[in-house]
Amino acid sequence: MILRFGLKLDDLKSWKRLSCIIAILGGLQFIIITIIAAIFFYPDGYSFTEDYISYLGTTVNIRTGSNNLISSVLFTVTCVLVGAFLIPFWIVITTVFNDNIITKIFSYIGSLLGLISSPLLMGVGIFPGNTHLIEHAFSATYFFLSFAGAIFFYSIAILLKKDYSNIYAIVGFVFSIIVGLIILRIFIPYNPIIQKVIVYGYILWAALQITKIWKFIDLENID
Repeated sequence: MILRFGLKLDDLKSWKRLSCIIAILGGLQFIIITIIAAIFFYPDGYSFTEDYISYLGTTVNIRTGSNNLISSVLFTVTCVLVGAFLIPFWIVITTVFNDNIITKIFSYIGSLLGLISSPLLMGVGIFPGNTHLIEHAFSATYFFLSFAGAIFFYSIAILLKKDYSNIYAIVGFVFSIIVGLIILRIFIPYNPIIQKVIVYGYILWAALQITKIWKFIDLENID
């Protein structure tokens, strides 16, 4: 029996494929829920160019002081979910980079940083910026840096892997370094638009890796 998007029920029996599916669902629900919260529930209007994504999680509208209960709850839920749903992804992606010990080491370092980023992402949602600023700022800063670090080390692993296109590594290197400079406030300013580019860039990077993981699983099945 074929499911939507070309999936088969048998795919759910593979822990690798199931991990990929869970990660994709995590990213999709984050995009959908944050858009719903911004458009329908953020009081007095949400500006995609002037408001940070984390404003959706504050208990009140930062500019007007209006109660923001529904949007805040949605933001907390979606951050916890995406953080949890990405955990299997960081585990399964290591199985692709097992060609040699060096590639495996860089892969493990990348996944360790990725696993660290998951609870930090949950913390971004759990700690509203207006009531728990220190905890929120810590979670957000180190989430961005740990995820960028994960991409950086995986870019090294990609360069070392023969059947992986180097373009993935080049894009990963450039993106992770730029993100690091932005978060550390070096040369490049940090604003709501750049923040959204980073967040959705993370989701896109994970989605691209999942397409590669899926292909490697297909090759394993053929063998």
